[in-house]
Amino acid sequence: MSNYKLNVFKLDDGSRICLLSDKEGRPLLYPNLYLEDEIRRVGKSATTNLTVAKILRLLLSHLDQQGVSLVDSIVNRRFLNREQIKSIIEFMSIKRCDGNIVNIRGGDKVSSGTRFYRVVVAFKYMTRLCEYILGNKTYTDSNAENFIRMLQGYKPKKKIDEDFYNKKVRALDDYQKKALFSYVSMNSNKNIYSLRVRKRNELIFILLYSLGLRKGELLNIRIGDIKFTDNIISITRRHDDKYDSRVKQPLVKTLERDLKVSDWIINKIHNYITTDRREYIGKKQHDFLLISHKGCDLSGEPMSIDGYEKTIQKIRESDKILENFSGHALRHTWNNEFSVKLENSDSDLKLINTELIRCYAMGWSPASQMAATYDIKNIRKRMFQILAKVQASINADVEGLING
Repeated sequence: MSNYKLNVFKLDDGSRICLLSDKEGRPLLYPNLYLEDEIRRVGKSATTNLTVAKILRLLLSHLDQQGVSLVDSIVNRRFLNREQIKSIIEFMSIKRCDGNIVNIRGGDKVSSGTRFYRVVVAFKYMTRLCEYILGNKTYTDSNAENFIRMLQGYKPKKKIDEDFYNKKVRALDDYQKKALFSYVSMNSNKNIYSLRVRKRNELIFILLYSLGLRKGELLNIRIGDIKFTDNIISITRRHDDKYDSRVKQPLVKTLERDLKVSDWIINKIHNYITTDRREYIGKKQHDFLLISHKGCDLSGEPMSIDGYEKTIQKIRESDKILENFSGHALRHTWNNEFSVKLENSDSDLKLINTELIRCYAMGWSPASQMAATYDIKNIRKRMFQILAKVQASINADVEGLING
């Protein structure tokens, strides 16, 4: 258990700040100064702020376990040695649970990208801490200069994704899709949710599956973003929205865009708004589409990230074949469906720049290479088909050469 607390506050202007404190609740000077200087002041998002704060908490917790005070080591010019720096790298490589959501996906190591980011943040903080404490002496004191040089030397290099072609497919297969919707469909006798949230939760999974949305995009949708007569839902960025009551604000990570939906989806949305949502909204003054249906003071408030994650967690607990399910898996599923349906479509559609359309739908820049990550299932299938044809041709040539 960490000796450090992490709290998030919403200011009057809508900005969110993270505050690290000790177990008695006393704010920590240097970590909070670093968050202000390096994150908030340069306009980075609240999500980045929270992520960096968590990494600093990890670093301080690890050093506590080692009986090391980072501030004292700098003040007294007894800087961390090589073994202590290596232990930080190893500690940052370990996968950890966060909050009340249990990590059940297996494996005890984070990805190389996560490890790289954690270590870079930790090392950058330690370098900045030397500058805070030593000032101009940071780069004239030989011991301090050697310490900073050692940090740079041990900073891991950003590697290529060595397992890219062998990654586990995250898109759902037909059995998983059927199981998922049997547990969330309003009319299913297998529905796992209480009556008061069934209509909302069915809508959540319809939107995730049909549009490939991220959770931040889903939870950020307002009724005003929906053009009911044109069947369009606008995905809009609202970082540090002062009208969003959620301290942990869901954010749109990718580009803004308008998405076309069917009459069926529009009718599902309209039905939810005019029935269950109206019943629970009470006097809450907001137009976020998805709300909390709890029978308490939170009833009618915009649905929180934690509430969304608990909804997803219930799916994982319901069926062995969905034990690794995440809402983001439906974004991967959408990309696979997009490729399959285009492949089976009329030939004139294949003349269009379909990858540009995919990038638009996902909110990626036109030059993005993200499709290769999200469409790995279909890419792998097509690779096998093409390589099998090439191999057959090569083998025929070889056979002819061998037999003369």
